[in-house]
Amino acid sequence: MKEEDKHRTDRVVKVFKDTGLNQRQFSELIGVSQQLVSAVVNFTKKPNETILLAIIDNIKGIDPMWLFTGAEKNEQNYTPLKTESPIEDSIVNIVRKQFDELSFDIIQKLSNIEDSVKNSK
Repeated sequence: MKEEDKHRTDRVVKVFKDTGLNQRQFSELIGVSQQLVSAVVNFTKKPNETILLAIIDNIKGIDPMWLFTGAEKNEQNYTPLKTESPIEDSIVNIVRKQFDELSFDIIQKLSNIEDSVKNSK
């Protein structure tokens, strides 16, 4: 394997490890075969465009230039999947609260409909 391919493989392995997923889960996340992921992370196959583009398309925050070439635009070329931002936490909390409120409203309305049906008999 050429030196350039080894460095590219190192970057793929870094992304893989940072996700905290096993090979099957990672392959499902990015939409490629587990065999391809296994071959790349075990350095038996160089990362081809299929796996590189799959990573870019399916893992947020990946800098394509960094993944393909190693060129650094800045210190942080991508945000590891495990990293959560305060903004992301706030958005999740807002969505969760709205979901809970809507769920409660739906259950309440269904209960009212059931009561109406029972009383109409």
